[in-house]
Parts: sequence; C-alpha cells; structure tokens
Amino acid sequence: MSETTTTETPKRKPGRPPGHPRTGGRAKGTPNRANQITRDYIVEEGAPIAFLCSVVRGKRFAAAAAPGDAERAHVYPTMDQRLRAAEILARKVTPDLKSQELTGKDGGPVALTLLDFLKELPA
Repeated sequence: MSETTTTETPKRKPGRPPGHPRTGGRAKGTPNRANQITRDYIVEEGAPIAFLCSVVRGKRFAAAAAPGDAERAHVYPTMDQRLRAAEILARKVTPDLKSQELTGKDGGPVALTLLDFLKELPA
C-alpha cells in the first residue's frame, strides 16, 4: 500500500477586523526622520535662502578656476538669474492664490449698476 501525502497550505492568521482603528506607525503628516535630517543639513550648511538673497542683490561670487588657472575668477549674476532668484524667494513669502468663481444672483453673471457705483463716491 502506498501512502499519499497531501500538503495543506497553512491558513493565514486573521488580520485586523474591518472597522477597527489602525494602531502604531507614524502619524499622518509627520516628516520622515531621514528627510528631516537632510533638510536641516541643507539649511545649516548650504544656507539656500541666504544664497538666493545674495543673487538677488547682485553680489559678486568667486567662480571655480579653470583647469590650469592660478587664480579664481569673479562673476556677477545676470539680470535673468537675479529675477529667477527673486521669483523663488517671493513664492516662499506669499500665499498661493486660489481661483474663485464669482457669480451673480441665481448663478448668473455679476451685474453692477451705475447707481451702486455712484453711492460709493464722495459727495
């Protein structure tokens, strides 16, 4: 008589029942520790905001020396570079504008009458 062996796949343990809250893990919105360390290092060592401010002011920078040159050259940022740096800095201090739709009565167009405008003028 030959014996037949059957292999049963082990049953999976039951997971968290539906409707139960998740426990453990990082809270939503908490930055990853590695990302936070990298950001802190860049701000500390690179001082990107200070650098952009220097570019906007048109400060002279020491350029890397070309191979074979004994002295470093100094360069000034171009106007395009200064404007781009100013745009980046401006985005850091101004809020993002959101588009809003204006409608009049019952979703119709906004209507102003001349009388409404004249009421606001000083006599």
